[in-house]
Amino acid sequence: MQNLCKLIKRGSDLSPHPGYLGSDTSVPALRLGSLRRRMLLVTCVVSLGLVAFFEALRLHEDGLPAAGGATAWLFMLTRDAVVAAVVAFVLVLVLDRLLLQPLRRLAADSEAFDPTHPPAETQFAEEAGQPTELRQISHSITRVHESLWRQLRNEQGKADALRAEVQRQQEVLQRVEAALEAKNRELGSMSRVDPLTGLANRREFDEALRREFKRAQRQRGLLALAVLDLDHFKKFNELYGAAAGDAALARFAQLIGGHFKRDTDLIARLGGEEFVALLPDLGLAESQARLEQLREDFRALGLPHAQGIDANKILTVSIGLAAYSPAHPFLSPQALMQAADEALYIAKHAGRDRLSLSAQH
Repeated sequence: MQNLCKLIKRGSDLSPHPGYLGSDTSVPALRLGSLRRRMLLVTCVVSLGLVAFFEALRLHEDGLPAAGGATAWLFMLTRDAVVAAVVAFVLVLVLDRLLLQPLRRLAADSEAFDPTHPPAETQFAEEAGQPTELRQISHSITRVHESLWRQLRNEQGKADALRAEVQRQQEVLQRVEAALEAKNRELGSMSRVDPLTGLANRREFDEALRREFKRAQRQRGLLALAVLDLDHFKKFNELYGAAAGDAALARFAQLIGGHFKRDTDLIARLGGEEFVALLPDLGLAESQARLEQLREDFRALGLPHAQGIDANKILTVSIGLAAYSPAHPFLSPQALMQAADEALYIAKHAGRDRLSLSAQH
């Protein structure tokens, strides 16, 4: 009963700690089999001890029996020992039914205890006729189970809220990353596109010129490069204002884009009123014909320019053309660009509103 009292005290002091029941509610911890054996052993020893004590008293009072009486005395002693053993066995059975069986059920319920499941109505039930101490233990374990269940539900709620917050933050992060990627694409596009005309800018043109020049060298192909400059455009801006100048540049960009529509053609604005046309796989004659047609079409627009060189006082364009071919190779992309610039310089000094070829042709 001393062990049972200790167990009752521990049950009344149970703390709702998640790891407590894992080490104190299993059958091995209760040691029910060992308790039954010890009860039986102690009862038998006490019973036999009492029999021996009373027989010793009787011998002391009656004296030692004679030879025939000794046999009778041994028979009585054996009978009393057997009766004591039977009484002890019956007592152990009664104790087993009243105490050990409820403890076994309590141990089995404790072993099946799972704090992740809600408390069952039948688990750790306080049975009618159950010893007060066992009812106290059942009540303590049930209270711990309910407390653990509440704590677990609370922690699960916090975990669900945390997962929801993490999910929300991930969605926000994905939206931010998508917006940042879109901005980066926009900035990348802006870094390669002239904002006024929508044509490629100088950076895009320089990369395309190096790429196409290497390809023409490698494949022994053709590559035409034209530099176009609007005549007396600074005076045009002074006369009509920057807005009119921007509109004229946009009209010219639209016109040149309409003349060179191939996927391989690249039209770029180098800055101010200067444009370039990079025309892969076009020879000198074909590119010259297209550029002359462009010059005529621009004149046909009839953009007024009071200080223009044309008698009709309209805005015109001068063009310098250079072309790479196996028959007329250039050493580098820069050399091809310089040849086109020199041809434009010749066109300007020859009276403007004309197309000039590079000196190598």
